[in-house]
Amino acid sequence: MKGAWSRPWVRLLALVAVVALVGWGLYRLRGALAPFAVAFGLAYFLNPVVNALEGTFARAFGGRFGLRKVPPRAAAVGVLAVVVILALALAVVLVVPAVYHQVSDTVAKLPEYFRVVRAKLEPFYQRLNLQYPEQTEEARQRLITAIRDNIPQILSPLTRFLAGMFGSALGFVLTLLNLLIIPVFTFYLLYDMNLIREGLKELVPIRHRPYAYSRFKEVDRLLSAFARGQVTVCLILGTFYSIGLTACGVPMGLLVGMVVGFFNLIPFTSYLLGLPLSLALSWVDDQSTTRLIAVAAVFTFGQFVEGNFITPKVVGESLGLHAVVIMLAVLAGGTLFGFIGMLLAVPVTASLSVFWRDLRDAYLRSDFYRGSPPVS
Repeated sequence: MKGAWSRPWVRLLALVAVVALVGWGLYRLRGALAPFAVAFGLAYFLNPVVNALEGTFARAFGGRFGLRKVPPRAAAVGVLAVVVILALALAVVLVVPAVYHQVSDTVAKLPEYFRVVRAKLEPFYQRLNLQYPEQTEEARQRLITAIRDNIPQILSPLTRFLAGMFGSALGFVLTLLNLLIIPVFTFYLLYDMNLIREGLKELVPIRHRPYAYSRFKEVDRLLSAFARGQVTVCLILGTFYSIGLTACGVPMGLLVGMVVGFFNLIPFTSYLLGLPLSLALSWVDDQSTTRLIAVAAVFTFGQFVEGNFITPKVVGESLGLHAVVIMLAVLAGGTLFGFIGMLLAVPVTASLSVFWRDLRDAYLRSDFYRGSPPVS
């Protein structure tokens, strides 16, 4: 047994088997582990803020301060929790009523919007029907059949999600419990995040630590640039688009603007999806060419400022990925894992690119690439 274990390929197979077993176990427990994964991601995202606050408190007040001698780390987490709660309360008080008013106003106008669309499309349909009656009727029937057949497939993920959350009293309770668990575990993990990082570092074999530390430091830099920077950019763009689209009179301008800003997490989708959606909503509400030009100008200005000023300033240097690689990563992530895959495609690809460079260098140095001399 010891002789077999000394062979490199045996140890490699054992490692692959362990990784596959752990991956299978995580997949089976994905529902239960989802709140913890979200909490860990939020803690990782907020940890630099807590570190900065902890350093500030430590320099200003020494090792401990306050009546109960609160450690700087606990004070930093507490201050951040208060700021987050106040920000959410402010959003609920100011933003939610405005969004509700816009949405309810748009829902009340839906019959009018349908009449506008029908009045614009009917003359075109009548002209086609006069010239090509059979083909037009066939196309209409196919469209109706396609919509009728595909609506259940389109809505089934949403209905399953809602049914799983609210289909029973237990599901409803578990949903509320998950919503409570996420913030609680986020702040617990924030308090111990530095200890967790150091504990994970200790698990790396000593002989591999210089290489592993340097590479994971680069991965952390890339994830920080993308995650923290892109979320900040999304908030800035969401605020800008919300104000701009509302000023242009677009129905549900606040909600559409925040959604479009969130789309910026997925490369190329903010402009490609947000502009047609905003133009369509603006057109059904008011067929004014001036308003359509104003909406297009808002998006063009937003994309120009984001690409040339906001992203370089907030995110920093590029992830080092070609645009084609980013497009392929987004398409592959969406095909394999849906919307979540599209969100994670770019940061995961950027992280893997750190190790891809090492694999490429090892391949270029290998005898297979260089060609070994023939054995005489």
